[in-house]
Amino acid sequence: MMSSEPVALASSEEVPWKRLSAKAPLAALVPLSGMIARVFLGALLPTYFAGERGLPTVLWVIVVGLAVLMLAAGLYEVATTSYRVVDAQLEIRSGILTRTSRFIEAARVQNTEVLQPFVSKLLGLVEVKVETASGGKADGHLRGLTPEDAQALIHALQAVRGGVTVAVPLPGESIPEERVLSEARLGGLLLYGATALGLGVLAVVLGALHEITETFHKLLLPWMEAHWESLAAPGMSWLAATVAALAGLFGLWLVSGVRAVLRFHGFRLVDTGTHLRAVGGLITRRQVTVRRARIQQVVLDEPLMRRTLGFGSVEVETAGVRTGNEAADRAELLVPVVPTARMPELLREFVPELPDALSFQGAHPKALLRARIRAVGLSVLVAAPATWFWGAWGAVAWLLLPAQLLGAWFDWRFQGWLVTEALVVVRQGFWHRRTTVVQRSRIQSVRARQGPLERGYGIGHVRIDVAGSHVILPSVGWAEAQSLIDVLPARRPTRRAPPQGVQLPG
Repeated sequence: MMSSEPVALASSEEVPWKRLSAKAPLAALVPLSGMIARVFLGALLPTYFAGERGLPTVLWVIVVGLAVLMLAAGLYEVATTSYRVVDAQLEIRSGILTRTSRFIEAARVQNTEVLQPFVSKLLGLVEVKVETASGGKADGHLRGLTPEDAQALIHALQAVRGGVTVAVPLPGESIPEERVLSEARLGGLLLYGATALGLGVLAVVLGALHEITETFHKLLLPWMEAHWESLAAPGMSWLAATVAALAGLFGLWLVSGVRAVLRFHGFRLVDTGTHLRAVGGLITRRQVTVRRARIQQVVLDEPLMRRTLGFGSVEVETAGVRTGNEAADRAELLVPVVPTARMPELLREFVPELPDALSFQGAHPKALLRARIRAVGLSVLVAAPATWFWGAWGAVAWLLLPAQLLGAWFDWRFQGWLVTEALVVVRQGFWHRRTTVVQRSRIQSVRARQGPLERGYGIGHVRIDVAGSHVILPSVGWAEAQSLIDVLPARRPTRRAPPQGVQLPG
């Protein structure tokens, strides 16, 4: 393990460029091939309309030729990539005929992520991702680093940002003196996956159902036709429908549980003092290091099913903006399984200023009337067309109305917000409860808005924006909403000037 002493400073003329490992193109071969295959997947769609002839040979030659050229260009870029940390910047350049250079200010680095995919692990290499607040993908992604070079790079970035470096073990390694804050067991991950049915899971299941349908028509349908009399006996229709529904639910649970295990197997969250480090994954080991000082928002995610089972999830976000439909894609650091009894303790690890008792201020009483009007409108919009097209069966959709009204009351009842000297805490929803803790020093802007119904009731809502994210307070009186615009933002500390250069060891 490397020493935790600060890395020596040097001028730009004294800092040499470092190259990736000679085995880096081999490590990048599989991910680049997968990315190119997804790009050209659309080329297979015309085969559905071309009959048995398929695509013309000349088109296949063009598609394969373009794919090979893209793969060669990607491998060439990896082979020619070099980097260094100098003048408080991470510089990355690649290419020979067409030179590409990237400059990343080390002081703006939010997180560093170390990955070790299966192929890289076989080759003894790792990948390093460097993220700033620019959003989207990582600003710097270096594939095919040796473990020693990866550690030296992260140490150099730490030295520029704060002058103090911490030990950086590889994914799967541990340091005895580090304090473990959270771990995830196999049973907890299966429960987490079963209660996190996102769009990705639905896409996989729909694809599987397509294959099952094809198999049904080819193999099972002839057998069912031969035994139709027994299957058509009274009472068998509801039994078959029940079995099909249970099989579908089991398939959703299975796919989601497998995805959770693949992503978070062996998950550990440890405290290194100034940083938090999370590592997990079955095939690809992923290690994320987040500076405590960079944390801007913490979200406690507690859907009703997870609350009933006695756990929730915690998302930690910095200014390293991400996009995605699921929590695992949005958050820089995600703790998948946190027992309900340990939630306050873990939240204070991320936000020490959090009060012991949270005395929430509820939503404005008139907000309930607004929620009821919205619930009635949604129910009528669904039930009226259903009754028109399907008659008595469609009229069952009117049962949505009392359910929507009950849900609106529960959501209004359990909303709340709290402003302390350092934090803003917002609790939203009952069926899918989310408690968001925002650092006031990280607030970018505050806006008060009124919709048409809110204007009539004299209420409004306040939106708090941080880098790449936002949270909306429950409805409050319009005068109070306007006053919060000036109250919520906190004065930020003055930043000190960064060092002039860093010499990478080795």
